[in-house]
Amino acid sequence: MSNDDSLFQPVRTRRGFEAVCDRIRDQLMSGELKPGDQLPGERELAERFGIGRAAARDALRSLEVSGVVEARKGIQGGFFIKSGGSGGLAQTVQDMVSLAQASLENVMEARTEIICVAIRLACPRATDEEFDAIQRDIDLHTDLFRLGRASRNTQSVIEFYRIIALATHNPLVLMMVDALSEVYRAMLASVDPRPNKDIMVVRQRVLDLMRQRDAQAASDAMAAHLRRVTEYLVSERDKKSKRAGSRST
Repeated sequence: MSNDDSLFQPVRTRRGFEAVCDRIRDQLMSGELKPGDQLPGERELAERFGIGRAAARDALRSLEVSGVVEARKGIQGGFFIKSGGSGGLAQTVQDMVSLAQASLENVMEARTEIICVAIRLACPRATDEEFDAIQRDIDLHTDLFRLGRASRNTQSVIEFYRIIALATHNPLVLMMVDALSEVYRAMLASVDPRPNKDIMVVRQRVLDLMRQRDAQAASDAMAAHLRRVTEYLVSERDKKSKRAGSRST
């Protein structure tokens, strides 16, 4: 934890907790606070910023919900600046969906575009070892299908996309792919789809094109596949809505 008291000057505002959040974000942007740094406790934060403990508590909770800090329990516990990750972004997108501010179609369109960007970036950047990692994921699920043990684990379904995103060597692309895939995973789990072995055929085709460094053909193949997935999810959603409507009448 930084010992520089100048980082935490009193704030005078009607909604003190918002000013605290803004101040901490500013310090992150300037590098005064870094991932892994511990924030003062609730009481100390209130004293340093000149606000009530309730406002300090609200600030810490707000920063935690938005993915800026994480709470750790135990003797060495407290609130720490997170090292990164897509949790905050995924929660924001999920909240937009829950509040009807973003539709399933919006999520799928954004995810399709981001994954295609990842493919186009990974094609020239990926190492042979990264291509081999993608191949191992395809081989694993192909074998599961062959043995009749295809997984309904939606986490394993999206791992393929994460490996591609890692091969971009761009942490922002990885974060966006992870966040949108997490929201997609929740949508997929609500449908409980039947495993489809044709997915592995598409993935192998995409990987083969990536190994050839044909970014456009690889992204086109993936976009066509993801559009079919979108049509399936929209169809399942509409069926569910019709069933719910018929029961209510």
